[in-house]
Amino acid sequence: MQIKMRVSKSHKLGRGPSDRSHPRGKLAIELLAMIADGVMIPAACLSPILPKALRPLLNELSKRCRIKRCEPLTKSLSYLYRKRLVSVTEKEGQKILTLSEEGKKRILHFNLDKMVIKRPVKWDGYWRIVLFDIPERKKQARESLRSMLKQLGFHQLQKSCFVHPFDCKSEIDFISELFEVSPYVNYILAKEVEGIAALKKFFHLE
Repeated sequence: MQIKMRVSKSHKLGRGPSDRSHPRGKLAIELLAMIADGVMIPAACLSPILPKALRPLLNELSKRCRIKRCEPLTKSLSYLYRKRLVSVTEKEGQKILTLSEEGKKRILHFNLDKMVIKRPVKWDGYWRIVLFDIPERKKQARESLRSMLKQLGFHQLQKSCFVHPFDCKSEIDFISELFEVSPYVNYILAKEVEGIAALKKFFHLE
């Protein structure tokens, strides 16, 4: 079986951290971006029993993602397929993974490097509070979520409590889903928050 892998020059592969700091959710996002940029990944990678012919490709992908084993790759690809973010398409006589319509929407709107929370013309007066209680066995995903919230400009009220004044539910849903911590994350709308004067100053609402 002939395996093709085409990588867009514009996509910065190899930026990912090592296995220890690369939770599956973050790897899934990176793979989604790679597929969007033209990396041709055979649909056979979804199979729990991989043909030997695919090993060179998976090894190459592992190196580019800076992970040591192939298993996280196959699990992340299966995750994307289960969530219907990728679909199977035949191209040049080979079945490959491509972005589904939902995947295209996600990659356009939720590219982590470009993700921002839009500031409306007028604030609606509500605070968006993100609370999470993620078990220790998911420590890496927990730290990734915490880091992403800071990157998005949230103010940290407590270690696992962040607040933002503008609507961001779709962003939080997406991040927590791909980091596989959705059951442990709560999104709350609140009219009153302690320390509101400091918060308004932090978010330049005055």
